[in-house]
Amino acid sequence: MKRYAHEELGKEVRSISGGYTLIEEERLRYREREVLYVVGVAEVDNSCCGTGGCRFINVPGYVVSWKREKADSGLPVSEIDPITEEEEQKEIKNLLDKKYPHSQINFDNT
Repeated sequence: MKRYAHEELGKEVRSISGGYTLIEEERLRYREREVLYVVGVAEVDNSCCGTGGCRFINVPGYVVSWKREKADSGLPVSEIDPITEEEEQKEIKNLLDKKYPHSQINFDNT
């Protein structure tokens, strides 16, 4: 299990070459459990190599407890069980790809 600090939706996070914005935070029912996933858009708009962007989905894992406490920042914290089984990741990725085609899908296995 691990603690997952939720991020603020709609807030742009900038870096030297671009930035990203989280636009959705959802839960997906899968095998009698709930999977937390976060959808964002990223753009490279200040790079020597050109511009570009993508939609991405980060999958922290299965929800164990939902927003039961708050971080020092005031944002909620949930308890998450990372999804480490390759077959489960593949099935979840297929489900998400149907809803969000052509997205980069990342599982947090730390």
